[in-house]
Amino acid sequence: MSADPTELQGDGEGSVRVVGTAHVSEESAEEVRSTIEEEQPDVVAVELDENRYRQMQGEDPDDIDPKELLRGSAAYQFLAYWLLSYVQKRLGDRFDVEPGADMRAGTETAEDIGAGVALVDRDIQVTIQRFWAGIGLREKLSLLWELTLAIMGFGGSDEEIDLDELTDTDVVSAMMEEFRQFSPTAAETLIDERDAYIAHNLHQLQQAGADVVAVVGAGHKDGILTYLEHPKSLPAMETLQGEKTSRFSIGKAVGYLLTFGFLLFFVLLALSGVSQPTLLAVFFAWFLFNGIFAFTLAKLAGAHWTSAGVGGMVAWLTSINPLLAPGWFAGYIELQHTKINVSDIGRLNDLLDDEESPIRDLVSNMLDVGLFRLIVIVAVTNIGSMIASVLFPFLVLPHMGEEFESVSAISNAMIDGAANGADLIIQVLL
Repeated sequence: MSADPTELQGDGEGSVRVVGTAHVSEESAEEVRSTIEEEQPDVVAVELDENRYRQMQGEDPDDIDPKELLRGSAAYQFLAYWLLSYVQKRLGDRFDVEPGADMRAGTETAEDIGAGVALVDRDIQVTIQRFWAGIGLREKLSLLWELTLAIMGFGGSDEEIDLDELTDTDVVSAMMEEFRQFSPTAAETLIDERDAYIAHNLHQLQQAGADVVAVVGAGHKDGILTYLEHPKSLPAMETLQGEKTSRFSIGKAVGYLLTFGFLLFFVLLALSGVSQPTLLAVFFAWFLFNGIFAFTLAKLAGAHWTSAGVGGMVAWLTSINPLLAPGWFAGYIELQHTKINVSDIGRLNDLLDDEESPIRDLVSNMLDVGLFRLIVIVAVTNIGSMIASVLFPFLVLPHMGEEFESVSAISNAMIDGAANGADLIIQVLL
């Protein structure tokens, strides 16, 4: 199948020739080379961002700042790099060809003829973040479950892919196709966004008077050409960049409701006349119960005693402020005992290749990798606190005194507290 180059002449002196690569094969890479050598462009534009270009050149991508990872700002960098690595490895194993050979051919041929290289794709971290922000809680849980099954060696399709039907060599597009089953609308939006982002950059090069050969996956070619033919239809560049605000989150709403309920519970108990020692005993039980769950799960994940202990000590804070996750605190302490870097992802992929190891051994070996262990410790510490918050009213509270022996007793105390609170407000107002 031909790479099918298409040329557009701009109003000025610049032009853009779009080469839609259509095979994960040397044939496609050769088509890219011959087109560039024939056209002798000023610039060869490739569907890569800075990190993927450096990775293709054999350089290490930007390392992950562990503290930033815990804050969340680098979490997408980790997720993006791991997913790209995973998808690229799958494609390489399936076709015995290195994905991105067409992009490599473009950059190497540009160097041979003395042309410039333009990296016109959006940062993959931004793409992942915007996809994650665009899907709902159910879709997030479904995606995480499927990724967990893949890590454990379960799930996935055994259906062979016909090489002639594969129309895009871009691993990012391949990854987005994997995501499409979880949220077709979000995935489609992101694919359209990338078309627009790339078209913006190509249009700027064209307006600057450069003759450009653009090497893109065939799945993006039509969308990019449509934008280039009608540049006024391009969305504003600022709408395609930066982090996307998450839509309404049920998880956050539930978290804030739990915080409100926790504070309201203690306020009404105090107003109902429950003794101060009883209130202190309930609070101490809450502190201890949350701490035990968070500490235990963190320790089972391989956390150091000090980091598991800190996670347990602050677990109760989640009830006061759901944005203060105990896993963050445990993770910060764990970093004093664990070194992590991007190369850990390669070790994880190597472990996942071993299909003969029992699941227990696989998980144990993965927990020996610093980056994976850190993420698991953060996650399970938070999960332990959430489990404790849910179980506390049913397992602990009924044993804290006669005021809590039954649901009706608790309800009566809450009603008395509300009535006393209302009387107090009326007295203040009057």
